[in-house]
Parts: sequence; C-alpha cells; structure tokens
Amino acid sequence: MKNLWILLFILIFSFSCKNQNNYESSVQENNLLEYAEKIKMYETSDSIFIHSNQSKLSFAKSDLPLNSAMIVPTSAIAFMSELDLLDKITGVNQGDFIYNQEIRNRLQDGTIEEIGTFNEIFIEKIMVNKPDVFITISSPMQAKHHQLMENQGIKILFMDEYEELNPLGKAEYVKIVGKLFGKAEEAENLFDEIVSNYHKIQSEIKEFNQEKPTIFANQMYGDVWYMPGGNSFQAKLFEDAGGNYLWSNNNSEITLNLSFESVYEKASQADIWVNVGDFLNKETLLASYPNYSWFKAYQNGNVYNWSGRMVSNGGNDYFELGVLRPDWVLKDLAAIFYPDLYPNHELFFYKKLE
Repeated sequence: MKNLWILLFILIFSFSCKNQNNYESSVQENNLLEYAEKIKMYETSDSIFIHSNQSKLSFAKSDLPLNSAMIVPTSAIAFMSELDLLDKITGVNQGDFIYNQEIRNRLQDGTIEEIGTFNEIFIEKIMVNKPDVFITISSPMQAKHHQLMENQGIKILFMDEYEELNPLGKAEYVKIVGKLFGKAEEAENLFDEIVSNYHKIQSEIKEFNQEKPTIFANQMYGDVWYMPGGNSFQAKLFEDAGGNYLWSNNNSEITLNLSFESVYEKASQADIWVNVGDFLNKETLLASYPNYSWFKAYQNGNVYNWSGRMVSNGGNDYFELGVLRPDWVLKDLAAIFYPDLYPNHELFFYKKLE
C-alpha cells in the first residue's frame, strides 16, 4: 500500500510539472520583443511576465498601470520621458550625470529623490518611498540591497540594455516601460517609427553605392587603446551606417585592449575617427597624447565625438535619448560617413572636433 501511494504521488507530481512546463512553453512562445536578446516579455490574459538573465518578474494586470518608479540607468529616463511619464519618476541615481533638464530641475527643487551615487545605493530612501518598481542594472555589488528591497515587496526590474548588441534591441526596452505604465500603444507606435527610420537610412546608404569610408574609434586610456570589438554594439552601428570599420573581422563583443602602435599600423590612413571619449576639441585631444597628430583623420579634421548634447558636469544625451533613438544616431553617423548623401543634415548627438 505504501508503495502504491508513493507511485500515485510521483504520477501526480509529474503531471503537474508537465502541465506547468507546457504552460510556460506556451507563454514563452508569445515573446512580445523581437530585437532584444537579453530580456523577454510575455503576456497572458491576467499577467505580464518579464524574464531577464537576472530575474523572472510578474505583474498582475489588475495592478497596472504602475504609478511610481525609482531609476538607476539613465536610458530608462529617456524611455519614460518619450512616453510622457516623467511624473511617475520618484527617484534617480547620480543626478549630476543626467542630461534630462526636467529631471535635473526636479532634483534641485526636491520633488524627486537622489537615490544613489556611482558606488552606493541609498537603500533607506528607496525603502521609505517604496516605488511600484525599482528599475536598475545587474550588479553583484548591489545584490544584498536588491534582496532587501524584494523582501519589502518592491519589484526589481533589471534593464541591462547596455548588454544588447543590436541598436534596435536596446530601443525596444521602451515597450516594457509602455506595457507597465499604461502606454503600450504609444510605445509600440514609437518603436515602429524608430525601426522604419532605421531601415530607411540603411536602404538609402545602400542605394547611394559609394565606396565605404574606413573607420576607427575611441582613444588611449593610459597605455591601452580600447577599441570596440567587431561584434560589439558600436561595430554594428558603424556597419549599419555604411562604414568600413577596420576591426570588423574581430569576433569580440567587448572592447579590445590594444597598443598605440597596433592601432596606428592599421588606422594611420583611415578616413574617419569617432567616439573620442570626453574631448570637445582637437587641441585638448592632442594635448592628451601628441602622437594622435600622426593619423590622417586628425590631420584632415575628420574627428567626431558623441558630445553634441552634453551638460557641463558630464550628463550626455547620447547615453539617454540616444539609446532610445538609434535611428537618429544612425543618421548622424551616415551623414558623417556620406556627407554628400545628407548635405543638409545637422548633427544631433555627434559633433565635429574643431
């Protein structure tokens, strides 16, 4: 008899697990995100599920839309802003490095909280305010704080868009924000516009059919030149903008640690140099490393940076709105690479170093 009960329990448990697995499989076939690889969003009749590498989060539709959020990544500020949701933000991290002027003003007048710095999260402020969701990035250093928040019933949404290799994958995170805050249709329409614009620029470049300019990027930090890997997000942008990125045949998704000599050997005659750190003009760039003058791109004045929209203390809209609008970033790069194709384009995120 005892063995019979054990067998019956095993059969019931197995059936239950099978049904659960079938349910999860059917739900996960309905991933609402097409381009993003590091996060997935599913929907049933009564719930929204968001799965990332760090967590599996669920929201009952009866609890939506959410009414408040505290935010760590600045890109999420742009997602909220473009969906007219800035009033839902009750706290942000590192206010000095935020570009959005409305958020900066609200920090100054005290209507929203500063909830952390680069190295520290002010856990007490978060626990007292208890937002509907805490939007952050994965960080082993903050795992203890995340656990404390979860224990208090605060939902934690990990939005690691910086890990996405496809520019459209980064922008698609706006659909998650829209779904949670009652702006799903607006987010869908915005993202569709971004995708359409992005592909239109790619088609125009292809039809232009001009020889691709050679491209290199970044600059020295100490004794190392950190060059974007050939499978990185930046390399993807250069390719989509029609550039011949000189390290495109490298398979790395992260930066390469190179010497000045190895970069000069390959890029000395390159046409265009982009993304040169925080430098705002050629004079300060050259002062940091005099041998930069050896590059043809420097000599010909073809040095560009993502500093077109910055505030004095370092907030840069390239890392806020630029994440959501890769179509605008692509248009800037395309105009830099092919000035005859877009002769009337005014650079938005980028700036030519004079």
